[in-house]
Amino acid sequence: RIPYIMTYFSSMLATCLSLSFFVGSSAFSVSTSENNVALIQSYTLYDKERRILGYCDEVRPSEKNSDEEHEEDEVEMFYATTKRYFTFPTPQNDRDVVAAEDQRSGGEDNKLLQIRQTSFGCGRLGATVWPSAIALASLLAGDTYRSSMQGKRILELGSGCGLPTLTAKEICYADQVLATDYWEREGLVVGNRLVPKDLFGVNLAFNVGCQPRNLDWHDELSVFDVSTSFKPDMVVGSDLVYYPDDTEPLLQTLDILLKNGGGAPNMLLILPLPPTAEREALPDFRRRLEGGVLGNGEDKDVVMDELEMRVQSASTNEEEIHNFLRIRI
Repeated sequence: RIPYIMTYFSSMLATCLSLSFFVGSSAFSVSTSENNVALIQSYTLYDKERRILGYCDEVRPSEKNSDEEHEEDEVEMFYATTKRYFTFPTPQNDRDVVAAEDQRSGGEDNKLLQIRQTSFGCGRLGATVWPSAIALASLLAGDTYRSSMQGKRILELGSGCGLPTLTAKEICYADQVLATDYWEREGLVVGNRLVPKDLFGVNLAFNVGCQPRNLDWHDELSVFDVSTSFKPDMVVGSDLVYYPDDTEPLLQTLDILLKNGGGAPNMLLILPLPPTAEREALPDFRRRLEGGVLGNGEDKDVVMDELEMRVQSASTNEEEIHNFLRIRI
């Protein structure tokens, strides 16, 4: 895997004319050279038959390119932040087919997506980019979903830092995207729930380049309003099944979106599996989905399979393996 990664990355540097950086909704270009970007690690997503479903490379731009001047916002004034950069290479079996078109147009390989992470004090569990979000983004950018999302309305649940939403917008060319999550707002009583601070929403908007929606799964009317106003063609989410207290509200949210979205939308969820991640609520959530809890007895096809993501470090050649449950509804 490493020889291929380094060969491909060197080739990409040699052939591309520029990289497009996305900072929120704005883009700027820098000339490509070996001094401008460095590969940090690569992510490859496989199904059980060892077929590659998607790629993602995390890179480090040079300091002069990554520190594009912008006015400091409230998030940076009050919380520590870091930036990560991701690119989604065209899958190996399609590169020859799209090579000419990519060279003419700049190609999706040239798009570098910037995500700003914040501190736990601001974002709580949504402060950083989790492996599940990278796996979902890689899947969306792969052969199976990339072309089918073009021109569609995509809603992400539990967006966190918003990488899948940004991928749908800039790599898959979705017509409209809506990032949703839950954070503090005036008059909100959070009780014992671990809720991000109000500036979490500012950071999410910065990342995805459009206004996110504060969505509480425990508020049925709020979910209904989102489903009927946005009418998504597809609903995606990653690492949503965390606390047992959220299982019933999440299932209710999925059910409402299925009934009131844009013509029975498709759903794609990526949930982490042991041993790299333990989620107390997952067994019950999975069992209830398999038991037909959605649709009030209507026939809803729920397909589950397991995926594997290999994370390869460019500097040490060390490899991590993450396992996920893919749920398609």
